[in-house]
Amino acid sequence: MCQNSVIFAIGMLKNRAQSIAVTLAAIAVSLLLFACSGRKEMSNQVIVQNDSFTLTGDSLIEDTIVAWIPKSQDRIATNLSISRLDSIYRNSEVENLKFISGKAWRMRNTRPTMMPEFTSGQPLIDALYNMSVDGIANGIDKNGNFVATHNISRLYCAIYLSLACLKPHQSMSTLKTMVDRDSIIMQREGQWPVVSDHIGWATAAWEVYKTTGDRDWLAYCYRVIEKTLEINQQVLLDHQTGLIHGAGYTSARPLGTRRMTWMGYNDLFACMSLGNNILTGNAYAILSDMGDELGIENSYQKDAQRIKDGINQYLWNEDHGFYSSFLYGAAFPRQSPLTDNTSQAMCVLWGIADDDRAENLIANTPVSDYGVNVTYPASTPIEPYFVNSSWATTQAMWNLAAAYTDNENALRRGLGALYRAQALYQSRGIHLQGIDTDYLGTSASNAAMVIRVLMGMNFTPEGIEFAPTVPTGMPGVKILKGLNYRRAVLNITVNGEGNDVATITDNGKQLESAFIPCDIVGNHSIVITLKRGQHRNNKVTIHRNEVIIPLTPTVEWTRDSGYIVDYQPGLAYRLSVNGKLSAVTDSVFALPQTDGLTEYSVEIAGKYINGYMSRPYLDFHLTPQTAFFPDSTGGHTTITVSVAQGGDYLLDVGYRPTGTLDVREVNVNTHPMGTLVMTAVNELEINGLAYSNMVTVQLLKGENAIAFKQIRLPKAFTPCEPYQVRVIKR
Repeated sequence: MCQNSVIFAIGMLKNRAQSIAVTLAAIAVSLLLFACSGRKEMSNQVIVQNDSFTLTGDSLIEDTIVAWIPKSQDRIATNLSISRLDSIYRNSEVENLKFISGKAWRMRNTRPTMMPEFTSGQPLIDALYNMSVDGIANGIDKNGNFVATHNISRLYCAIYLSLACLKPHQSMSTLKTMVDRDSIIMQREGQWPVVSDHIGWATAAWEVYKTTGDRDWLAYCYRVIEKTLEINQQVLLDHQTGLIHGAGYTSARPLGTRRMTWMGYNDLFACMSLGNNILTGNAYAILSDMGDELGIENSYQKDAQRIKDGINQYLWNEDHGFYSSFLYGAAFPRQSPLTDNTSQAMCVLWGIADDDRAENLIANTPVSDYGVNVTYPASTPIEPYFVNSSWATTQAMWNLAAAYTDNENALRRGLGALYRAQALYQSRGIHLQGIDTDYLGTSASNAAMVIRVLMGMNFTPEGIEFAPTVPTGMPGVKILKGLNYRRAVLNITVNGEGNDVATITDNGKQLESAFIPCDIVGNHSIVITLKRGQHRNNKVTIHRNEVIIPLTPTVEWTRDSGYIVDYQPGLAYRLSVNGKLSAVTDSVFALPQTDGLTEYSVEIAGKYINGYMSRPYLDFHLTPQTAFFPDSTGGHTTITVSVAQGGDYLLDVGYRPTGTLDVREVNVNTHPMGTLVMTAVNELEINGLAYSNMVTVQLLKGENAIAFKQIRLPKAFTPCEPYQVRVIKR
C-alpha cells in the first residue's frame, strides 16, 4: 500500500506542477518522505481531494509541501518551513505579514490523566487526536482552570464542543470564575453592553450538566442564567423586533466591522447580531429545560421562540440563502452584507434554521478549499488563523452542522480543512506574529470531530444519543477507549462507514435504539455498526478566495448633496435612500427630494455582494421637536414632550461625553421602550454634541411623560453632561 500512496502522490503533484523542474522536485520530496516513514501498511484512501491539497489517512500533500507520520508515530513530520511560508505570502495584500514557529508537538510517553484513547484506520487522524488531547491537558493552569484566551466566546464554544465531555470538572471550575454575585461577568474588556456575547456561558454550562448530572451545578446555573437574562432583557431588548442589541465578537470587533471605521460604540450597541441573538435564544431554551429538570415552572420557552422568530424574520437573507451577521444603521436598520458562519452553524444545530433552510444553508454558503470563512465575504485574503480565513472552532461547528444535515460532501471538505490546518501549522506551532493563537480551542475542536462526528455522541439530560457519521475515505474500525461519563467508563467501537446505525450493543446486549441512559454504572463496551443512509443534500458551494468585501466609502454630506471623499473611478457606487439603491456615477451627487424622514448612505457594489454602507446621514426635513433636561445622578430624570400626532417616533440624545459610559432606560408614559447608550467618541457632532443610538418610542397625541432611568453598570462611570433630546416622527 506504501507504493500505491507514492504513485498517488506523484500523480497529484504532476497534475499541479507548473514546470518540469518543480514536478521532479516534488516527486523526489514525496518519495523520500514516504520512504523514510518506514510503514509497511498505509491507507491510500482519500478523505478529501480538491484543487489546493489532498488529504489521505496518513499524509497531506499541498503542491510540494507534505506532512506525514514517521515510523515512530509520535509526531507529525512536515517539510513546511517559515522561509517557505514567507516566500508563498510575500506578495500578500496583508501588510507586515510575518510567521513565527513555536514548539513542535511530540507525543509524550504517557497519556494525559483521564483522557480517552482513540484509534482508527488513519494514522494521521490518530496523531491529530493525540496532539489535541495533549493540547487540552496543557491548557489547564495551576488552579485547575482552562487558560483564558483573548476571546472568551471561543472558550465557551470549546467547552460545548468537547471540553465538557473530556474535562467536565475543569470546565465547571473555569465557568465559575466567570460569575460574580450570581450573574455572568459582563464587563469583559470594559465593553458591555456594547459587546454582549457573555450569555454564551449558558450553552457551555448546560453541556457540563449533561455530561456530569451534577444537581448542585444545575441549581447554581439556573440562578446565574436567570439573573443574567433579566439584566440583559432590561438593557439589551429591542422592543420593535424582539431581538437583542449589542455586537458579538465575530460580528463586530475585530472581524465583521473591520471595514466600517465610522462605527463608534453607540453604533455598535445599535447593532442586533446573529451570534448574540442565537446565544440568547439558546440560553432561554436552556433555562426552560433546566426548569423542567428542577421542577420549576417558567415561561422562558416563549422568550426563546420570540428570538427565533425575530432571527428568521429580520436576519435571514432570502436572496443569498444565508443569515446576515447583524442589523445595523440608525433610523432604518439594514442587514449587513456578510454572514457569521459560527453563528450559522449554531442556527442549524440548535433548531433556528428549520428543515430545508438548514440543508440549503450548508449547501449554499460559500466555502473555500481551506475551510469555511469566519465571516463571508472575508475582510482580507488572510484572516488571523492558520494562514486562511477560518478558525478551528468555526470549522468544527460547521462540520457538526454538515453532519447534522447529512451533507457528506460538506463534511469531508470540512474535516480536510481542519486536519490540514492542524497537521501543517499547529503541529509546528506556526502562527502569525501579533495574533493570539487559540491552541486550547483548536485542540477542543479536533477532539470534537472524534466525539461528536465519528462517535456521534449527543449528550442529553437523560443520556447519550449515538448518531455516528464516518464519511467515505475513512474506512476501518474506530475505537474510543476509556471515556468517563458520570459513573461509567465507556469503550466505544464504530464499525464501517455511513451515517445510519444498523446495530448497537452494550456489553454484547442488543439495544433497541442508539441510546444509553444516564444512570449506567461501571464499564460498558458500546459497539456500533454503520450502514449507508440517504444524503438529503450533498451540494457544496465553492469560492476561490477572490471574494473580499468591498471598501466602505467616506462621504461628506450637505442638505442636498453628497461628496465621496475617497472616490475611485471604476468602482460601482450605490446611493441608498431608506434602503433602496440607485447608481452614483461621480464623486459629487445630488440627493433626491423626499417628503419624510430619510436616511442616506453610499456603498460599493461588488461582483457577488455589496460592501458596508458609509456613515448614514439623516434628513429630518422638519426641525425635530427638542427638549432639554438636566442630568440627575439620583436615578431618574423626566421630561414632558407634546406631539400633534400619535404614533412611532425616533428618540435620541445629544450629550457631551465625559470619557466613560452612561446607559439610560427610556420609559414613555411608564412603559419601557429601549436603552440609550452614550459613550466617549472621537469627535463631536452638531453644536458640539455627540449623539446616542436611536430608540423607537410610541407617543400619544398630546403630552407624554418620558423618563430616563439611569442603569447602574458593574463598572463605575461618570454621568454625561446635560442632554438635548430629539424626537423625530417616522
